[in-house]
This record gives sequence, structure tokens and C-alpha cells, in this order.
Amino acid sequence: MHDYIVGLDIGSSNVYGAVGKIDSNGEVRIIGISSVKCSGVKKSVVVDIDSTSQSIIECISNLERMVDASIEEVYLALPSGVSELTWNKGIVAVSSDDKEIKDNDVIRVIEAAKLISVTSDKEIIGVVPQQYIVDGYEHIVEPIGMSGMRLEVEAQVVTAKSTVINNLRKSVNRARLNIEGEVLQQQAISKAVSKKEELDIGVAFIDIGAQTTDVSIYKDGNLCYTNMIPLGGDNITNDIAICLKIPFVEAEKLKIKYGNLEKTTNENDIIIKVNAGYDKLKDVSLSYLNEIIEARTEEILYYVKQILVESKLDNEISGIVIVGGGLALFKGITGFATKVLDKSIRIGTPKYTGTSSPVYATVVGTINDVVSTLKINKNVHVQKGKSNTNVSNLKVKENIKERKEGFLSKIKDFFTDFF
Repeated sequence: MHDYIVGLDIGSSNVYGAVGKIDSNGEVRIIGISSVKCSGVKKSVVVDIDSTSQSIIECISNLERMVDASIEEVYLALPSGVSELTWNKGIVAVSSDDKEIKDNDVIRVIEAAKLISVTSDKEIIGVVPQQYIVDGYEHIVEPIGMSGMRLEVEAQVVTAKSTVINNLRKSVNRARLNIEGEVLQQQAISKAVSKKEELDIGVAFIDIGAQTTDVSIYKDGNLCYTNMIPLGGDNITNDIAICLKIPFVEAEKLKIKYGNLEKTTNENDIIIKVNAGYDKLKDVSLSYLNEIIEARTEEILYYVKQILVESKLDNEISGIVIVGGGLALFKGITGFATKVLDKSIRIGTPKYTGTSSPVYATVVGTINDVVSTLKINKNVHVQKGKSNTNVSNLKVKENIKERKEGFLSKIKDFFTDFF
């Protein structure tokens, strides 16, 4: 599978998988995508490893049929709802005699940024660099190849509860897959659906899933805030089931088929037939159904607004991008959310053929994040005893760890096969 990059997103209602391939121009093509129902995850936490791994197996099997190849390695999206950000700074002296910054210096400064106090039940799952500083000069994106005496990095250190992350990894391993790297969900979404201008000016991403709503904020191109609301699309479905006294499954079908947040003049006159269970049908007013949907949607968006205010970055956000399947698929969601949040709203969908749905934002973004990290850390083979100071080479030093962290994606050496 060295010709492909496989992304995996394990959500509270579905497992999403995608296969990407880098073409001759170095651009990504998504050549396969799959979605399978999953009941083993609740609010981003694995509660049934066997059930979750079975959903993963089914998802990967679908992808294998699409690409006609065996899949053994995946890149896993880590749910943002279980992670925390801690700002920290790392400082190291440039080690080479000619004072040129090498990739080993960058790895060392990232490791220095990870020197924070972490409780025994948590672990560091990655580092998101905000900027590099060389001899006091700030706003450096790529320091490799520059000359300097001292290298600094300002970064967000990402931590999460060890049990949550380990159970997620076990589910993947039990599906007979190796995890080649991990990508933070917020980073993945930003790679899939954002524009550079948005990230620079200030934008919030709202990922509304089945049971949780994740909020992340970017400013000056950097992830600077993340939070989670324990409400999602399933709460809307449950409201419909209770109010109409129908099974949850039927309520989900109604929500997907008829959910509309736009006010229409003839909606009060429309009556729909609903399966109430036991082969019984009942009449339901379409306007009443959408009133139920609107009430819970407004509540979720109200909590989103509260989080944006509490972040103290509300006034620095130019717009909001909504992804996920919880609300993003409703008709009229952009206009409705604009009124509640008082911000410009758009639905974030990946640009690739066959993935033009907000539910695929994370899994497609996982592949994009891996590829963008590859381009930053583009590897050119260097023979032993020879040096090449014009390229970033993660294999020059034998003592460098196999799992490299570049904007959180942990890249393994075999990625050189792509280039």
C-alpha cells in the first residue's frame, strides 16, 4: 500500500475511511471513500472495542474492493473533543558547526516544547507549532536551511486522556491494521475545507457530529482554541422520536429526509405519513416536525455562541465553517446559523470528486494533512558519508525517532516512497 495513503475517522455514529493517491504533480487524488455505521463509540469515547473494530474492518474491506489492494496501514484522526491544548515554548542551540539549521534541530526544539507537566492519566499526543524564531526573528514557518545560533518554537502541545486514546488505538489494531500516524481532527478539518485567507484572518470550525459538537478556532494561520459540547444530531433525532412517539430509527429517517430550517408558506398544509411502529402509520404536520428540529438546533448553536464568547476570540473571527453530519445537511442551515451566531456561515465540503459532503471533512483532511507534512519534510535520499544541506532529510541521522511530528502528523520514513 505504499502507493496509497489511507485515512480513518472513527465517529460516534459512523466510521469513515478514505484512500488517497499522490499523482505525478504531487497533488492528492481521493480514489476511494467509505462510510460504515458504528455503535461502539459514545461521545468520542470507545465503549465497545469489538463492535468498533468490526465497523473498521467493514469500512476497510469496502476500500480494499475499491482500490483492489490490501490495506494494512492507516492514518488515524484523533477526536478533538477529548484533547486539550497547552501553549509552550521550546528553545535549543543550533548543533551544526556551520550553524545551519537541520531537521534534527527542529525535532529537538519540538521535543523541548513537549516539556510540560502532564498528569498521570494523560499523555502528549502531538505538537502544533505556531511559529519558529531564529535568533530573535519571529514568524518563521520553515527554519530548515536558515543560519542561526538559537532556534525557538512557540507551539500548542496537545494532550488527551491515555485510556481514551489507547482504546481508540486498540480498536484499530484489533481490526488488524497498523497505525502509521495520527492527525488531530481540527488540523484535518482545516486542511480539507478551509482557505488560507480564512485561517489568517480568523475562522471557527464547528464539527457537529452525532453526539458531540467540536469547536476549534484558528487565528493567524494557527490553531489557538478548541472545545466540545456534548450535544449533536442524535439529540435532534431523540427529540423527534419522543415528541412524535415513534422509533428512533424512523425519527432519523424523517430528520434526514424532511429536515428544513427555512420557513415556507405552505409547510403548515403538508401532512406526511410516519411509521409509528408495529406497522402503524400516523399523520404528522411537516411544520411541527421542523419546529422540533429548529428548537434543538437553536440550542446547539446557542452553546456554540457561548463557547466563542468564552474563548475571547469571538471578535477576531471573520466567519464560521460548519462540517459534520449533525446539522450541516439541513436545508437552510446557513441562514439559520447566521441569525443565531451573528457571523458569516458556510458549509465546509472537501473539493474532491465523490467527497462533496461535510461528513467527509475529517477523513479527507487527514490525508491532506499527511501530504502537506510530506511536502514540508520532503525527503531526498542521502548516501552515508555525504551531506546535502539544501534539503530537509529526516533520514540523515540514524538516531532520529521513526515517528516524526510535523504539524502533528507522525510521519514514518517509508513516506519517501511517494516522492
